[in-house]
Amino acid sequence: MINVKSFLSFVLYCFVVNQALAIDLEQVVSGGDVEDYYATKKVSGPSPYVIQSNDGEIATQKLEEKAVPDFMFNEHPEEVTLKKDPKRQFLDVGYTTPGSFETSENYLEIDKKAVVEDFRKHSSGAINIAFIKNDFNYDSTNDIINKTISEGYKHVKGGSLYFHNDQYFYRTNLLNSFWKLGTGVGYNSGRGIFVTGEQSDTTFKLWEIPLDLGVGLEIPISTYFKIAGTAGPSALVLYQNRNDFLAGEKGRNKIQVSYGQFANFQFKVNLSALSTEKAYDLYTDSKITNLYLNIEARYQNYQNFQDVIKISGTSLGIGFTFEYL
Repeated sequence: MINVKSFLSFVLYCFVVNQALAIDLEQVVSGGDVEDYYATKKVSGPSPYVIQSNDGEIATQKLEEKAVPDFMFNEHPEEVTLKKDPKRQFLDVGYTTPGSFETSENYLEIDKKAVVEDFRKHSSGAINIAFIKNDFNYDSTNDIINKTISEGYKHVKGGSLYFHNDQYFYRTNLLNSFWKLGTGVGYNSGRGIFVTGEQSDTTFKLWEIPLDLGVGLEIPISTYFKIAGTAGPSALVLYQNRNDFLAGEKGRNKIQVSYGQFANFQFKVNLSALSTEKAYDLYTDSKITNLYLNIEARYQNYQNFQDVIKISGTSLGIGFTFEYL
């Protein structure tokens, strides 16, 4: 027969061993008040779901979904992009509008009028392009040149195109001084006339290339107007071509050079001052600080050619001045 006392001792021994093994393997054993490791742990202290009312009663309140920050649960946050500033192209100029940093964007804005007024005063030089009508006097033996290019058949007394560069070496609000260096090209032609007055079949072409070096003074009357005057030594190259000689034959081409003097007067109208927007765009695109339309007068005197020729007088023209930094 089974010994009852021995059987009870065996059951008690199995129970004790089972409890010891469960604790070592951290397993959950049914029965009793045990801690659930796979659910919410029991913690001490106030719960975030518990609020204290004014009358001392405790009430619970579930957090609303909208109170949960998006960055904690949004699996696909929106891409962060920089807000485009339409005035970003002006930042390099270095001007900041007052109050630009009062908002969180800290946008840098620009006062175009202030910028234009600033760089307009700091031009270091200028390029002048002008067309001067040929109203100069030509004195020669038997007045042959003047009759050919002024009275001859199909004559052309075209005028000259001039290119000058000015470099300022003294600038104030009332007076500017500059060096002028430039050249040009002019063209004239016509059929020759004999001494008897009869028309010749020979066509003469006369090219003129002046070389100018001068010192100028400029008076800024206002933002819109300037007057300038220049004078100095000059030289003129005359290149003559006639078609009554064969190519390469002596006498077909002839070159003569004479030194002389020139003077130039300009009345300038500032076209860029008519619009702040256009002036600023012109500067940012090409670094031109001022654009002037010029009414010009040129005086010249050359009478030291190899032949007996004198070219002198005053003539009017029109041109443009492009000032730059």
